[in-house]
Amino acid sequence: MQQRLKEDPDLRACLRELSEQAVILADMERTQDAVGEKATSLQTTQVGSEPGSRQGSLRWRNLLPIAALIALSAIVLQGMFGKENAPQLSISQLSSACQLFGVQGAVKDDLEVGMPIVAGETIESRSCDSWLQLKLGDHSRITLSGHSHLQHLEHAGKILSLRLRNGSMWGEYHDEPDIHRIKILTSSALIELHQAQFDLHTEPFFSRLRVNRGEARVTRLVDNARQSVSEGEQIEITLDLEDAFVTTEQSQPVTAWDCHALEGPDIGLGKIMPSTQNGFANIKAVPLKWPIAKEKHIMLHAVAVSVARSHPQPVLLQPGSRLRYYISYDRPERVRFGFSTQRMRGVYAGKFETDVQPKQIGQVGEIQQIDLSLDAFWPLNPKLSSAPEGLEVSDVYALTIHRDAGLKVHRIEILPPEQALD
Repeated sequence: MQQRLKEDPDLRACLRELSEQAVILADMERTQDAVGEKATSLQTTQVGSEPGSRQGSLRWRNLLPIAALIALSAIVLQGMFGKENAPQLSISQLSSACQLFGVQGAVKDDLEVGMPIVAGETIESRSCDSWLQLKLGDHSRITLSGHSHLQHLEHAGKILSLRLRNGSMWGEYHDEPDIHRIKILTSSALIELHQAQFDLHTEPFFSRLRVNRGEARVTRLVDNARQSVSEGEQIEITLDLEDAFVTTEQSQPVTAWDCHALEGPDIGLGKIMPSTQNGFANIKAVPLKWPIAKEKHIMLHAVAVSVARSHPQPVLLQPGSRLRYYISYDRPERVRFGFSTQRMRGVYAGKFETDVQPKQIGQVGEIQQIDLSLDAFWPLNPKLSSAPEGLEVSDVYALTIHRDAGLKVHRIEILPPEQALD
């Protein structure tokens, strides 16, 4: 019944109207008692009764239990919907490549700030350089980035239940009047949080949770084993009982990272092709529809790799750090390179991008090395962070806009200052 009331505004309006009628009935009864009039009755003609017979009449006083019942329903209704204008989960910021899948299967591309996410709906950040922020109550936030899917599950009481199907999530949750606790379901774990700041990265059969403030309780789905994760700790969860299920201190950051075929990186976007050169991957860019206005799109062709899910330690950018891409393409085209970040032991910190023209890349069909200093990248949202130094890398990507240039990514490296000129 509660779910029906939430989804049906006409039913809610009907209950409100009935409660108003109940108040009118009660007022009429009190007025009659005050003036000392004789109780009146509603004339109801029954089959076989004479007109004007009092057998079919119903006294106002007999309606009071019904009025009380309707009024009680109105009180319950008010408790459930008195804060309709302040939903528990709503969009507070977003980039363009995001979608909402409704309860009845409808797909919405034209998302707006303030739009509520109701139980049963799924919000999706669809691209390597897309992100969105969700508001929980007055002070709490959840951020999704890259290729991520988050479903708002039906909740009971003051427990907000979510399902992170895949991707990356950053949460900053304070005590809210309407949300006492958050539950997050992944492919491998059930995570319960109360007043916590955390980040969560998940893919099929694997999740990594880091708690920077507060505490979390984690249940491994394969055997219902449980662990508590406190401030400054992390835990990795798989569905393999032979893998360790233990809480550890968060790993110290490293300043170097590389991905290639031998390490099996987590690929968010891209098609793995047969390798043509030893030691190099061969990941082909895949098409992605990018909305730029209502019912208007452009096409991107992108490769995206998750650093956070491909490496057990956070990767720190320092002054003088450099990104090195090994790419090839079939047709000359401008290539956009980028990466997403988070604050060390903190929340999401935005994306940085730069464009490289064909004449700066080299011969078509050959693997080219592209070295880019941090100064070459601009922030997509300077309010989140104006410079990448001191941030942790979450994802790296490369893409072409409009045309399919046959872009392929073979290797990506993050070099510390002492190796940046090698």
